[in-house]
Amino acid sequence: MNNFRVLYQYECKKLFGRKIVWITFALCIVTIIISLCVPFIGSYYAGGELIDTNLNMYQTDKRYSEALSNREINQELLEETITAYRKIPYTKELQYSLTEEYQQYARPYSAVFNFIVGTTDMQASDVILSWQANEDDLYTKRQMWLNSLWEDLGLSKGEIDFWQERETQVKTPFVYQHHEAYNILISCYQTVGLFVLLLIAICLSGVFSEEHTRKTDQIILCSPLGRTWLYWVKITAGISFAVISAILLSLFTFIMTICLHGADGFHAAFQLVYIRNSAPITCGQAILIAFGSMIFAAIVISIFVMVLSELLRSNIAALAVSTGFLIMAMIVAVPKQYRLLAQVWDWLPWCFLAPWNVFGMYTLSIFGHYFTSWQAVPIIYLVAGILIAAVGRPMYRRFQVSGR
Repeated sequence: MNNFRVLYQYECKKLFGRKIVWITFALCIVTIIISLCVPFIGSYYAGGELIDTNLNMYQTDKRYSEALSNREINQELLEETITAYRKIPYTKELQYSLTEEYQQYARPYSAVFNFIVGTTDMQASDVILSWQANEDDLYTKRQMWLNSLWEDLGLSKGEIDFWQERETQVKTPFVYQHHEAYNILISCYQTVGLFVLLLIAICLSGVFSEEHTRKTDQIILCSPLGRTWLYWVKITAGISFAVISAILLSLFTFIMTICLHGADGFHAAFQLVYIRNSAPITCGQAILIAFGSMIFAAIVISIFVMVLSELLRSNIAALAVSTGFLIMAMIVAVPKQYRLLAQVWDWLPWCFLAPWNVFGMYTLSIFGHYFTSWQAVPIIYLVAGILIAAVGRPMYRRFQVSGR
């Protein structure tokens, strides 16, 4: 066991001591900083005229949002919102948000208005001109949209019953809370996941292949621990690198976002961010679930990349294949009518790092018990990681140096 510890420390030192690791990590950090700060930079123009700076617009909307915090989205608040928006001299030719009436009367209620539009799936113009503020109608339309969504996804009756039961646990009317930080974190979740996967692909694609490329495998494989402990040492070191990378990038994103937007809204209903989701969880719980799922995805992808590097004997080939899967996940979508294939595709590690898949409606049924994607997928990834690592072990042990 001491030999394992010594070898593990050495492999970790090799991984974290490479310049490419720190260069890639630094680029990821810089990109995250830029993406989080860009919304505050510059000014907003309309018709060639300066309207306001982006920073001041954000600060104004934040004050209005905070003023609405802890208010129920009920009949009273809905009537206030619609009354305020009816004061806008609305015309199709004029952008209503540029009117003085919008700035004076309606803008303080813009967060609630956006919730109404998202929940009813109506056009903003229809809400302003014709919708009668009605609490029952608002939540009835939400339920109707959920029913339509479940049918379009091809969910079974058992799955629909499962989500309907979860929906009854969602407390309505929703209590509005300022939640900008968690809205931003959900929005940038896929970007951070992309960086984690790129970091893994770039830095782990040479874990095994470099021994063959540099022809140091003659020494390593004939050593006492070369064909026994070393394989599992490298796998363990690679997994550690992937987990640490995912945690560090996630923590940096958390800290940066909280510093910019504050921590308000941790206990707000997740439906304020993801309106048509039926999970009875808070915004804070959703963020922990999402970024926790990223760690499990990082584990299975790190194992896949390392085993692939041993199979292909080339870090460039392993990197190309890994990047190819990542690109495919970004541009390919399986039609929902092919239910099983669509679910498998959405649950692949490269695809799962998107909030609409983490919090998707597909479930895993085991003996009549239904498990959501974020409950089932991490377990599946752990099992898949073990199987992939087990498949790679014989390839590593049986490799013959003379067979280059």
